[in-house]
Amino acid sequence: MRYVTRGALVAAALLGLYGCTTTGTVDSDFPDPVVNKIPLKVGLRYSPEFREYIYRDQIPGEPGWVVIMGSANTTMFDNVVGGMFEETMALDGSGPPTDNVADVDAIIEPELESYEFAIPTEWGTSNFTVWITYRMKMYRPDGTLIASWPVRAYGESRFQFFNKDESLADATTMAIRDAGAYLSLYFDEEPRIREWLREEAAPAVAKRRRARGPVKRR
Repeated sequence: MRYVTRGALVAAALLGLYGCTTTGTVDSDFPDPVVNKIPLKVGLRYSPEFREYIYRDQIPGEPGWVVIMGSANTTMFDNVVGGMFEETMALDGSGPPTDNVADVDAIIEPELESYEFAIPTEWGTSNFTVWITYRMKMYRPDGTLIASWPVRAYGESRFQFFNKDESLADATTMAIRDAGAYLSLYFDEEPRIREWLREEAAPAVAKRRRARGPVKRR
């Protein structure tokens, strides 16, 4: 099983790549979630590291592995968060805002906490298997933390001998989609998010619903 944290990623990059390297670029086509939108406006921000995330794994004497997934990460969260909330806004920067961010009800910033994969020969299967853990952070507009929680995801793809890069990329795509589905379905079941929606966000929700007016029924 191959495992990387953000610190280990930097170390791996400094070591360089030896011998043959398998490079997979992860697909960036993700469907919008089919959920009831929360009537709030959230800001969405990504660190440069998240936007440009590349996983590198090299053990001396073995083929190297490179997985390019920064674009897939941002596209998935753009689609999923955009489908969860009535309105979203792209924000610059990363980490807790130091100044109050106007015109949003909250700010969401995901981090890629860990990425690991197993190749078929390691598990005695015919599949590539990928595990991803994202760290979700949600802030108030003034930068105070509302909640921080993990989203763990799993993906699997059939081994293709002459397309190992595609097999690993496909498994990674499935894991990213799994993370998006979990986030959209269980977002409001996170205890601190549920508490925030009930106690702090309720006035903003009610205001937006009044602004929309009554829902017309056919």
